[in-house]
Amino acid sequence: MGRGYLEAIDLEVLGGRAQKITFIEGSIGLKLRQLRRQLDTFGAVKGNPVHPIPRRERPLYFLPDWDDFLDVDYDFARDRPSTPNRKDRREAHSIQLMRPHRICDGVLVSLAQHSGTKGLLRRVASASSDSLTPRPVREHFGLAGDQWAFGDCGAFSYSNEDEPTITVEQAVAVYDLYGFDLGASVDHIPLQEIRRNGKREELSEEERRRRIELTRENAEAFLRLARRQQARFLPVGVLQGLDPEDYANQVGDYADMGYRYLAIGGLVPRPDAEVLKVVESVTAQLRRLKVRPWLHLMGIFRPKLQAHFLRLGVDSFDSATYFRKAWLRSDQNYLGLDGQWYAAIRIPPSHDAATAKRLRQSGRTDADIKELESNALAALRAYGQKTISLDSCLATILLYDKLLGRADGEDAHLKEQYRKTLQGRPWHNCPCSACRELGIEVLIFRGLNRNKRRGAHNTWRLFHSLDLHDVTRNHPQ
Repeated sequence: MGRGYLEAIDLEVLGGRAQKITFIEGSIGLKLRQLRRQLDTFGAVKGNPVHPIPRRERPLYFLPDWDDFLDVDYDFARDRPSTPNRKDRREAHSIQLMRPHRICDGVLVSLAQHSGTKGLLRRVASASSDSLTPRPVREHFGLAGDQWAFGDCGAFSYSNEDEPTITVEQAVAVYDLYGFDLGASVDHIPLQEIRRNGKREELSEEERRRRIELTRENAEAFLRLARRQQARFLPVGVLQGLDPEDYANQVGDYADMGYRYLAIGGLVPRPDAEVLKVVESVTAQLRRLKVRPWLHLMGIFRPKLQAHFLRLGVDSFDSATYFRKAWLRSDQNYLGLDGQWYAAIRIPPSHDAATAKRLRQSGRTDADIKELESNALAALRAYGQKTISLDSCLATILLYDKLLGRADGEDAHLKEQYRKTLQGRPWHNCPCSACRELGIEVLIFRGLNRNKRRGAHNTWRLFHSLDLHDVTRNHPQ
């Protein structure tokens, strides 16, 4: 197979009898669409009917996926995967690992991962035993019947390019081929500044407005193509703009195109005050329409604004902030039932190359380092079982921690944060699946199997707060 052509298929194998072979002219998107239709006739593919998403009293939350599949049988005591070869492991997504607790209303998958090394569109390339189509996205993530698969182009990944790296035709074909419930149109973010060849480059207003117009043109072509090909996902028209008025002025155009689902893009780098003005302007225009479209905020969760979003009628949002806080923040890694953030206790593995380099700068031998590391882990586990005191546990942890050569003042800060975590024992009364399974291990900052389970816990806390309509009070920034 080369240059976008599909090879001929021996249809006798598929149908059990001689079949007519038809060569499809045109692009790869048209070929994929025709292949899926042909497979449908064999009964191998059961597509999703297009059906609207019901509105709820609170906004729906979509969890962006970053290939968040974990080793179900990871050996935490020995700190090693269940099997050396990942292909032989029993893996599950965070959504599945947290059951029976629900952590989201659905998952958002970026098409930008299609050309990367991670994610659904790379990992699930093989066909099932009775179908030539890829494994459906809903099956891949183990979504329940009332959870949704949302496809997005991942515009920030190509924001430094002159043109989107994904075409309208590709987006429609992939959304439909993988069985997404919703699919976002191809947008291009009108950033003030981009990076090109390692250097910062300011975009002119003319270029920024060209990107906005390109986004609108793509949205029109996207909806037209999805309808013509009878795609089985709900098209979502993405809005881009320079200011609140820019965004609001396009709402009528998108409604006239026929969009019943809209998304506001490009808000992530903007401050709270600006984000609020954009959402207020867009929702004011939505209220003037005879049929009010569904409204999604791309990549936005702002605790201080959630009450305003609820008042304005925002229908859904996606954000990985709380998930990624589990390992990206120094002192806000675990959200307790009391609404407070706690620091995870850092015991980085000494076998990690970068960590080992830092540890050896302490002048200690590898044997000494390994012993201090083992002692720190043992002390934490003993404290979790209430067999040693807080002070004894903390002292043992710090013997290893100080080898890492932190910046001035950081040692004292982390010591106090660690003490707060140990005193609070926030994992002890938490009913979520991660805390029940791991206990104190969930508070250890060490490797993705712990860190992402902690991220799933944080996401569960976020999702739970939406039902309580109490995000601002329970979720300090």
